[in-house]
Amino acid sequence: MTSVAAPPEGYAVAGPTDAPRQVRQRHIRRGWVGVGVLAIVLAALGSATLFRAIGPSQEYLAVTQDVPVGTQLTSDHLTIVRLNNAPGLTPVSVGDAEQVIGSYAAVPLASGTLLSLSQVTEERVPGPGEQLLAINMPANRLPGDVIRAGHPVLLVATSNQINPDPEEEPRTFTARVHELRPGEGRGDDMVVSLVVPERDGAQVAALAAAGRLTVVLVSAGGS
Repeated sequence: MTSVAAPPEGYAVAGPTDAPRQVRQRHIRRGWVGVGVLAIVLAALGSATLFRAIGPSQEYLAVTQDVPVGTQLTSDHLTIVRLNNAPGLTPVSVGDAEQVIGSYAAVPLASGTLLSLSQVTEERVPGPGEQLLAINMPANRLPGDVIRAGHPVLLVATSNQINPDPEEEPRTFTARVHELRPGEGRGDDMVVSLVVPERDGAQVAALAAAGRLTVVLVSAGGS
């Protein structure tokens, strides 16, 4: 009988092995790959376009305090801010500061806002042939809360007669609102600063003191 030699020490006898498994390749849809690549390209193009539209940051002028209409601007009213040149904004750049310093506020300027050239004017307030006066007006003689600085208005003098003639034409005066602020007394009275022709200043002041004025808001081209 032939004897089978024992395997050397440390040698493991291999048992039966499984048949090799075939690895299935994952099927990749080329259409989705194309969509993904296209999305990445579009995102990159969009970012580049946005960067070009916004551009690098630049220095502009901003208002440091509330400035009433007609105030002559100085460097104390302004500060320098740095921001991106966002589309739709036209603030005054630092390089154009000489164009606005020494000019006058054409509209009320709010603290913390950017300054634009459309908000300033070279015309002094009051101008030649004009007077600036302040009158106390009850709220029921003002056109609601729509009146603002810069608005043209018509001042209508009411009659002092008990039974006025309805066919009599009232006296009227053209004016421009310079500033509005709440009255210091009780109630809802307003102090209205008006720019009026020099010839009408004294009459308007007297009628206002007698409580005989009503303010009518007119269009920019009205009279």
